[in-house]
Amino acid sequence: MEKICFKLVLNRENNLNANKMSMVEVEARQVSKTVYLPTNVYLKPIQWNKDEQEVLPSHPNHELLNRFLQECMLKLEWKELQMWKNDTPLTLEQLISYENNNTNENSQLFTDFCRKYISSSRKRESTKKNLMTTVKLIDAYDADTSFKSFTYEYIMGFEHFLSSKNFKVNTIIKHIKHLRSFYNEAMNRELIKQGEDAFRKYKMLKGEAKYTFLLPDELQKLENLSLEGKNRRMLHTLDAFLFCCYTGLRYSDFCSLRKENLVYINNNVWLIYKSVKTEVEAKLPLYLLFNGNAMSILERYKYNIDTFFRIRSNSSIDKDLIKIKNLAGINTHISFHTARHTNATLLVYKGVNITTVQKLLGHKNIKTTQHYADILPQGIVNDLEKNA
Repeated sequence: MEKICFKLVLNRENNLNANKMSMVEVEARQVSKTVYLPTNVYLKPIQWNKDEQEVLPSHPNHELLNRFLQECMLKLEWKELQMWKNDTPLTLEQLISYENNNTNENSQLFTDFCRKYISSSRKRESTKKNLMTTVKLIDAYDADTSFKSFTYEYIMGFEHFLSSKNFKVNTIIKHIKHLRSFYNEAMNRELIKQGEDAFRKYKMLKGEAKYTFLLPDELQKLENLSLEGKNRRMLHTLDAFLFCCYTGLRYSDFCSLRKENLVYINNNVWLIYKSVKTEVEAKLPLYLLFNGNAMSILERYKYNIDTFFRIRSNSSIDKDLIKIKNLAGINTHISFHTARHTNATLLVYKGVNITTVQKLLGHKNIKTTQHYADILPQGIVNDLEKNA
């Protein structure tokens, strides 16, 4: 019996899915017969090196994916070697049977699929970390969850399980959404039959959107705060937070900025960037926003502006902000994202058109921006007017 020749191929039928992607397959050729075995790794053609049979470095997870694909090949080659040692050469029919049995064993556990999907996805590391939290909860709820487990009752049971752990509504919604993302991906890969949507009857809980923001007098307290001695180490955190109050940047967008994002147009400074989260481009006239206060902060870092945009982890920054707001005598609980809410809320209060605020914040949907126009009850308006 001739040895089986293995190689990796992509898009052999020249047929891409709706996402312009195709699955990498293992081609197994023996004499004149060939079979193809799935790897469940999906790529775009421009991400694949046909000659080297590997994922190109342009893919953010190319090292991990190449390691996974090589392991797929090694397992098959090892199986063939074992059969040769037993003087029972492996046939393609036996290979298919072996692979099907192996796949069935692995696919029984839904969380195994989830972990592979997360590791091979192009999502940000922070997003992957959040998704893995949901996977651990699925395991805690039912360690034997399989693709066949999914029913309306299963989803409701998972919701009740999350509720029993005293999670807040928004946290439960987040994990249910992650579960649905995994479920949809399994359906796309035909691991769950189309038309058997377990989520069809399920109604998502309604969460409460909480927007914590600073009033003008609270913002002024931070602007006037002097950090000396041992507290001086938090000055960078304070400056970054205030900069985002004036610009409405997210933490991820702030950290992605470089000197090149500051552009002079007619001798005026604009901040032009593409949002990490939404990929929407935003153009901010820094000289017009909040009396140009953002430019004053940049002036202090002008000799090494890129250093200003490199700050510690979000959780570390939030710990600093708790200390900073206490030093400033502010009772409102704040996090780094409070800066974005502060920016939007104060712009809306000042009468800036809602569509303009949408563009400044880089929102895809006007409904997202509209929330800021609905969180100013009369009492808050009165406070703002007193401090205007």
